[in-house]
Amino acid sequence: MGKAYSEDFRLRVLQRLDGGLSKMAAHRTFGVSRSTLDDWLRLREAQGHVRDQPTARPRRGALSDLAVFGEFATHHQGATLGQMAQAWQQEQGQPLSINTFS
Repeated sequence: MGKAYSEDFRLRVLQRLDGGLSKMAAHRTFGVSRSTLDDWLRLREAQGHVRDQPTARPRRGALSDLAVFGEFATHHQGATLGQMAQAWQQEQGQPLSINTFS
């Protein structure tokens, strides 16, 4: 995974680029890849800022409430994974794969 750069750092680098520093010189001076510089320039052009954007969607956690799952597992003790997946969908209204239960 790539390194996260602060907005302040990004702005300083872009200011130097705007002042005439070449992308290659910025790459060497600041240790930022040329493709990252291009990304920042595009981001600034499209959105007017270079703030860090969340890249991953928040995890909803299919089984995030362990108390609910504990009760469910106790109630369905001895069921196969397939049966548990089917029962979970019927009881919770949420389809889950067999792998989630394994």
